[in-house]
This record gives sequence, C-alpha cells and structure tokens, in this order.
Amino acid sequence: MDKDYTETNIQPEQKYIVSLDNGIRREEPITMEVFNNFKDGSQLVQLNNNVFGVFKSNSLTPNTMYIDDYDIIKSDIAELFDVDHEETKRIVTEDKNIGVFTLLNYSKDIETRISATTVINHMLTYLSKGIIPEKDATWLTKVLEIPIYTKGNGIKDHDTIEEIIKLGLYALIKEIELQTGTSIDTKIKRAIEKKYLRMILFDYIIGRKYRGLDYCLISKQNEYKKPVWSDAYLSPISVSNSIDKDNLVGDNEYILNNKLINRTALINTLYERFYPEIRKMTEAINDAKKLYIDAVIRIIYNNTDIAHASSLEDEIIKNIQSIAKMQKDKESKLAKEEKTNKVERTMATQSINVRVTTKLDLIQKKYPINPKDHPELLKEQKKQLEQEDVKLVVEEEKKNQGFATFAILIAAISLICGIGIGIAYVLLTFGN
Repeated sequence: MDKDYTETNIQPEQKYIVSLDNGIRREEPITMEVFNNFKDGSQLVQLNNNVFGVFKSNSLTPNTMYIDDYDIIKSDIAELFDVDHEETKRIVTEDKNIGVFTLLNYSKDIETRISATTVINHMLTYLSKGIIPEKDATWLTKVLEIPIYTKGNGIKDHDTIEEIIKLGLYALIKEIELQTGTSIDTKIKRAIEKKYLRMILFDYIIGRKYRGLDYCLISKQNEYKKPVWSDAYLSPISVSNSIDKDNLVGDNEYILNNKLINRTALINTLYERFYPEIRKMTEAINDAKKLYIDAVIRIIYNNTDIAHASSLEDEIIKNIQSIAKMQKDKESKLAKEEKTNKVERTMATQSINVRVTTKLDLIQKKYPINPKDHPELLKEQKKQLEQEDVKLVVEEEKKNQGFATFAILIAAISLICGIGIGIAYVLLTFGN
C-alpha cells in the first residue's frame, strides 16, 4: 500500500577551506565532522576525516563577522613575528563566509595538550593535598590571592606583575614535573619561559585585552606515548575572546592569569625584568620596523573591510612603534653601561636579517598586493578570481591575444617585483 507523504531531502551546503598563494585565492571542498561543542559556541571538528581543529563562526552576523577576520589576521601576524601559533583559515560556502577553522595539529595518539585553566585548577588541588613544597606553596598561595581589580584599576606595580607572569610559568612547569615524576631540564624550562613571554609580548602588539587562562602547552609524544617536552610549544592563537570579555577591560588594560594589569606597566615590566627572553623579538622589530609595518598592513587590509582595517592598523602600528622606541632606549642604556658592544650588536643584526627576510618573504608571497596603497589592483584581482581559476583565464587570454588583461597583469607583476626589490635592498642595508 502506497503511503501519502512528502519526502524532503535537503543536502547540507558544501563547505570550502580558503587558502592564499601569491595572492591567488583557492577554495578546497571539505567535509566537517563535529566531535564536541564548547560553551563559547566553538566546536572541535575534524576535516576530511583527517585534520582536527576548532571551528567557530561570527561571520553569519554582520555586526560580529569582523571577529573572524581578526582571527585570520592574528594568525598571520604571529607567523610574521615568529610567535608560536596555530594556523587559522576561513571556511566558506558557495555564496558566503561561515566561520574560521584553527588547525590544532591534534591527534590523541601523537600529542599532549595542557590547558592553562586545567593547570591552575590542578595547582589548587596540589596545594590542598600538600604536594607543593612548603616554600613554593606559600608563594603560590600569595599570588593566587592577588585581588582581581575592577575596570580602570589595572595593577601597575612591577613586582606584582612579575609575580603574575611567573604564576603561569610555574604552573605549567610544575604540572609537567608532577605528571611525569621527573624534573624538567634547565634548557627546556628556559625554552618554555621564552615562548610564554613572547606570547605576552604578542598580545601587547595586537592589542589583545583579555587572556585569562586560555593558552595551551603542546608536546609531541615519543614511541612510548610519553610527552617530549623539549619540542613543546604554546598555542596562544587557538582561543579567542568573546566581545563581552573585552568590555570588562579598559583601553590600557590587559588580563593575564585572571589578574587585571595596566598595559603600560606590563610592557615596562617585560623590558625591566624579562628582557633576555624577549630581546631577539624586540631587536628584530626595532631593526626592521618599516618592513614589519608594511607586512602588517598587507595582512590587515587583505583580510577585512576598510573600516575595521583602519582601526586595527592604528592600534597595531602604534604598538609596534612603541616597542621599537623602547628597544632603542634599552640599547642606548646598555651601551652606556658597557653591557653590549658593536661587534655583538652587528652579529645579532645579521642573525635577525635572516629571520626577518624569511618571514617578510612569506607574507609578501601570500599578499603580493597591498590594498591600502593599490585598491585598483585588488579590484582587478577579484574580477579575475571570480572566473573559476586565474591560471586558466590567463592561458585563455594568451590564446586569444587579449592584450588588455595581459597588460594589467604585467603592470601588477612589475609593481610587485618593485616592492620585492625594495625589501631585498633594505634588508641588505639596514643592518650596516
């Protein structure tokens, strides 16, 4: 007997992951399987039954879609400054942006991840059970009891800020030691400290206001399924803040380990108490400031609308310039105290040149056009990208002797090469 019913079989929209190479946008089709849903609306997902990561979406709401842009921008700026991070890419459907995917490089079989929130909670448990040595327990209790000040009253005392920074470092290292039953080698501790402090400096650069306990320490595992902490790195980009969290913090404030800190006092504390850990990064910023600024502008204007790009540019460039000035002042002070010499500084600059060149080349290859300076080229590029595949279009134009499009491409390439030559020239000369 036939049944009278209407069958609906609505297929989900095909999703694509976006990548850029030489300014050419590629969209690869993907499948996405959800493994877990988090309170902030993000999801633990697996792409193509292979790659794990976090998917979240602000793009479906016009008033918040810039947050997804910001996540892409943060990831690229972290790459530029050689700060530990996890790659973030845009997820789209045929006709709209729908979110961002942060690659976790995560597999339960090969990696161990330690969340800072989990670590701090473990510290409280260890304290209550008397596992922490008495001297450390006294100090740890004191730091945990530092008041959480209200908006507009960020901590300015350098001694207190130093203790708050050390709280995160101590907790991460102590967690590893208690879980493994062995003390961490001094060199590994030093490496973790540098990565942690560079994370804080990176937050200052991008104007991040709120980093409670949302950072992770990741380690590969050996063949015996034991963490190899010598290869450990921090993943400060994978967790983003909601807008309401930022609203709890003033313009010149920053929350670290749940403590409200004055940003100016924070950067001064980094230079005063932790300079060896941040030195290479701040030296590079000072030596190649103009080139870094150009790269940052490329990243920003290629990933969000003009209004948000302009605001973000003002904030980040101001912070880069502030760091460059502080580094210059620090070097002058050290030179007067005869703690550095010209030979050491020249060698350091040469080392910086190599790192800077590599990162700048990477960004220039990804974003050959600077929309702020040449919006007409970006518009032309977008027109070409709408025609299925740029390479196919170019080849077809060659066959048809289409002079106009070819001339535009030559002009763009000439401009791009001109910029490349300029960067190469400056890189060869700014250290001399």
